[in-house]
Order: sequence, then structure tokens, then C-alpha cells
Amino acid sequence: MNSSPSAMETFFRNHERNSNSDSIAPLISQFADVFMVGGPQGAQAVQANAFALAVPKRKKQFDDMGWQSTELVSLRETTLNGRYTMVETRWRMTFASEDQFPEEIQADSTFILYTGGEEPKIVMYLPHSDALATLANRRART
Repeated sequence: MNSSPSAMETFFRNHERNSNSDSIAPLISQFADVFMVGGPQGAQAVQANAFALAVPKRKKQFDDMGWQSTELVSLRETTLNGRYTMVETRWRMTFASEDQFPEEIQADSTFILYTGGEEPKIVMYLPHSDALATLANRRART
């Protein structure tokens, strides 16, 4: 029985580590030079250099909400063809502020990765919800 992690599990464990780091370059390196992001208003192409400028702002938003960590809970991979893999992920995000107990949010995302190069690259990112909006809504109700 082979219990070693798959290439996609290794990739997303690295993504988890990079998401929890203050260093932006390793996280950006996991994305293609241009990738798609799907959101409530539709899909848009994002250039990695523009993404690199947006990541610190997003991290600050998370920090302002009391972000503590992001943990990969599960993944399910589907090979689409010899060059692309779809990976459905679930993440646990933990937030805590001085006046609140720690809160956990489950966040699901789907990724399409190009696997035909030396290293897999994210070419599409589809978050299933907005974690910050979910947290803000929870806190508004309490």
C-alpha cells in the first residue's frame, strides 16, 4: 500500500505553507503568469505581477479580522487530460481577536492546474465563497 502523498497533495501542502507565510514570492510562484479567477461578478484574467501587489492588501484585511492560520483540510483531484488537473479543496481558516473566541471558517475552492511543465501552476482559481464576508456576517449576528 502506497501512502506517499500525490503530487497535488504536495503542491497544496506547499500552498498551505505559502499562504501562512509573510513571504509573497513562493505563493505567487505557484500561479501561472496569467490565471483566471472566478467570482460573484464572473471570471477575470489576473496577471501574476498584479496579484503580487494585491496579496499584501488581502493579507492585511485578513490580519485586521484576526486571521491566525489557514489549513488544508481535504482535496480531491481529477485528471482532466495529460496536462490539466482539477483539484477541489477545503480549507479551515482560524480567526481570533482580542475580544472574541477563535472562530473557524470552512472555505471550499476549486483549482485548475497546468501540469505539463516542470512544476504545476494554478491557471484557474474558483473560491466557492468569500471568507471575509462570511466572518463579517457571523460577527454582525452576535
